[in-house]
Amino acid sequence: MRRTNDPSSDSFARLGAATAGVVLLASAALAARLAWQHMAFLGEICGTSLTAPHCGWCAAAAALTAAGLTSLGWAAWPARKTLRIRSE
Repeated sequence: MRRTNDPSSDSFARLGAATAGVVLLASAALAARLAWQHMAFLGEICGTSLTAPHCGWCAAAAALTAAGLTSLGWAAWPARKTLRIRSE
């Protein structure tokens, strides 16, 4: 598949990346809420002692937040201007 310089395809890709970023951040919020409930169930903060190591929800919340912000950052980054070559 060839890369096209069509502005509509670039905006479509950016819209998809922005949508994915919003979904990833919503998933991160859900994972953070589940991590908070897990800590409340344990009665202590995850990772503070040997009896309560970090749970998967803590790592998932951090990873999903990073992925969502990266996706939104790519979508907001200005498009690279392409030079049009004139044929004579």
